[in-house]
Amino acid sequence: MAEVPYYKVCPQCRVEYTHVSLSCSDCNVGLVHPDALAPEAVPVELPAAAELLCVRVAPIAWIRALSEGLEQGGISHRVEPATAADAPEGQNCESFEDSQLFGLYVEPEAGAPARELDGAIAVQVLPESAPPLAEGEEDTCPACGTALPASATECPDCELVFA
Repeated sequence: MAEVPYYKVCPQCRVEYTHVSLSCSDCNVGLVHPDALAPEAVPVELPAAAELLCVRVAPIAWIRALSEGLEQGGISHRVEPATAADAPEGQNCESFEDSQLFGLYVEPEAGAPARELDGAIAVQVLPESAPPLAEGEEDTCPACGTALPASATECPDCELVFA
């Protein structure tokens, strides 16, 4: 018969408590037995940025959004301070004026999904970079999802005004 441990662990911060404790005093979550914890992920060591593919050079807010999306997708990446000269071909960093720039780098085989996610973020950060809709193609209202013609300046359902 397996021995029951005489302690519990917080599943968030992994601090150990006595077996009679019910919740973590720091995280306010219920404690579990150590064998119920998922094993910690081993961080992947990436090579230096010079050996990786640069996906985007931008201010930290953009890089943070991209980094969080890549983490959710399980894509290893590296973030480092960068200059406009480090930007991939076709990326214009002039619109960032005097902002401190950072580069986000991935292994070459992760380039396609990372660029796809970056494109989705680019449309939100720089809407003028979004490709124009084709004639007859409809867009949707970001607030209510109503189909809109490309020329719409206001949603007919929720009355959201587009700038």
